Amino acid sequence: MSDPQFFPLRTERLLLRQVTAEDAEDLYALCADPQVNRLQDWHGPASVADARAIIESWRQGYADKRVIAWGVTLLGRQPLIGTVTLMPTRGSFEDLPRYPLALGYELKPRFWNRGITSEAVRAVLDFSRARVGPHRVQAEVHPDNAASLQVLKKLGFQEEGLLRHYLMHEATRQFMDVIMLALLFN
Repeated sequence: MSDPQFFPLRTERLLLRQVTAEDAEDLYALCADPQVNRLQDWHGPASVADARAIIESWRQGYADKRVIAWGVTLLGRQPLIGTVTLMPTRGSFEDLPRYPLALGYELKPRFWNRGITSEAVRAVLDFSRARVGPHRVQAEVHPDNAASLQVLKKLGFQEEGLLRHYLMHEATRQFMDVIMLALLFN
């Protein structure tokens, strides 16, 4: 069931809503797309059942005040085309502004280069500033992900530096570099 405090968020073209078990096939297709997971630290859920488990973990994480996961849809349409997540780097949302929030997002490739990611992330940032109250929101981006770096910089994130061998890829077990970017709310 949706919480009216956090769901949905509306923009000019998008509805950001709570992800439900009915979205499992769309989430699996999104995350399993090699173009989407090419520069991430995992290959996404291995099956629709795994996608359902992720959705359930988001539901439980939301109940525990540890994560908010929005499903991105076009206004007036049901299928999930992306996600945006926020989670405290430590503790829960009740510990804010003490700890930063980590931002993550993905979008189906056929919707890339249309400003949809920027629009969805901006809605989440505006919501966060008004309703969640973090001091800092941060994102870790693979150095080769120029589009994501551009989106975040356009939204006011500042590049803080390269974190060498910061993440281990879940499947390949190889360490990955990431660029840390952050947005500070005064």
